[in-house]
Amino acid sequence: MTPLLCLLVIAEITVILVLLFRTPLRRLVMFVLDRLKEGHGPIMSTVGVTLFAVLMSSLYSIVRIQKRSMETGGINPTDHVLLTNHILDSSLMGTISILFTNLRFPIGVRVATS
Repeated sequence: MTPLLCLLVIAEITVILVLLFRTPLRRLVMFVLDRLKEGHGPIMSTVGVTLFAVLMSSLYSIVRIQKRSMETGGINPTDHVLLTNHILDSSLMGTISILFTNLRFPIGVRVATS
C-alpha cells in the first residue's frame, strides 16, 4: 500500500506544479480537472470517506500496537516493523487527504468550455 500512496502523492504534486506555471499543459490539466469534478460530487466524497476510514483503521492499529508494547514492557521486532509501516501509511494518507481537499483550482482560474 505504501508504493501506491507514494505514487498518489507524487502525482498530486505534479498536478500542483503544472497548475502553478502558465503553460499550455496547465490549460489542459485544468480542463481535465473541470471535467472530472463536473457532476461527480458523490464520487469525490466517497473517495474522501474511504480514505478517512482507512486512515482511522491505521491509527487504531498504531494505538493497539503501542498498548501491547506497554503491557509487555517492550516492543518485539515484528510489532516494530508493523508500527513503522502503519505510521508511514498514515502519514502518507494524511498528506493525500490534505492535498485532496486543497486541489480545488488553487490558482482560481476556470477554463471556458466552448
